[in-house]
Amino acid sequence: MRKRNIILIACIVFLTLIILPPILAPIVHNDHSPKSAIRNYLQNNGHPYQSFFAVISDKDSKDTQNGMLYDVLWNDWNSATGDTGHLCYAKKGGQSAYDVSCGTGP
Repeated sequence: MRKRNIILIACIVFLTLIILPPILAPIVHNDHSPKSAIRNYLQNNGHPYQSFFAVISDKDSKDTQNGMLYDVLWNDWNSATGDTGHLCYAKKGGQSAYDVSCGTGP
């Protein structure tokens, strides 16, 4: 009986982790910080799971035209070429939101 309860709890946790990211991504990721705006960009491009698990690090580089540069470690499983945009710029836009542009870099 105890083993059955453990398996049931494990299944519930697993299903919760599978179901919640696509539902919570639009709520959790807003554009009020640069990293959150990058996660929102990933989510809006059809990658709700990657928006939670992507590793975003600051590159300590600021471009006056594009904004702050961030290195984003994630995998686009649907990419035909296998390339994933690893460099993203986040620039302060209007109403305390950030505009994001991503690419593979040089």
